[in-house]
Amino acid sequence: MTPALAYGVTLLGFVLLKPDSPSAVYWINMVYAFFLEALFFIWLHKGHAEIKEVTNQTPYFKVFLGVCTLYYIGAAVLWMIYYFLCGTELGRRLLCVHFDLPEVLSTFPEMSVRLYLFGILALTVIWIVVASIVGQHDVEYNTQHVQLEQDTEEVRLLGHELRDMAEQYSNPANEREWNRLIREADSILPSQVARERGRIMAKVNKLVMNNQEIK
Repeated sequence: MTPALAYGVTLLGFVLLKPDSPSAVYWINMVYAFFLEALFFIWLHKGHAEIKEVTNQTPYFKVFLGVCTLYYIGAAVLWMIYYFLCGTELGRRLLCVHFDLPEVLSTFPEMSVRLYLFGILALTVIWIVVASIVGQHDVEYNTQHVQLEQDTEEVRLLGHELRDMAEQYSNPANEREWNRLIREADSILPSQVARERGRIMAKVNKLVMNNQEIK
């Protein structure tokens, strides 16, 4: 209901301000205004939603993207208002009537359409580039963080597995060797667990085989 009302008010405003012979900028402004409103309502709906599934992005990036989007929308709206007031004949007349600024405005020529469109393009490109760069670094950080958590869990499980096997296969003759392997497993760096696990398990299998031969 709220988006439809906002779109209706925006459309009414453009209809009331529609010149006799609307230029291409008029239609561009209308489409761009609807785009900004759609972007705002998307942020309003998605920006505060909880992340219910595992993604490659962290919640911190979602917050950053929401703030960045709000800044972009605000800057774009201010740029449109500035162009209307200082870059169009109608806007300049309104300023002269309400604020009595003919002398000030006479020193500033009307903003060219190319400059106005370049401003819109520049704001959009900056928004996309900044979000893309931060998003890429966020994915790399999140991937490394998830991998670190998995490796840390692997170290914990390896130590737990060795303790269970030690209870089953240790004897007075090899108890010291089992304790040494358990301490060695607990001290493995998470980033090295994939490589060290095979080496330690080879020693464990050797101890188990020796224990079975003794029995």
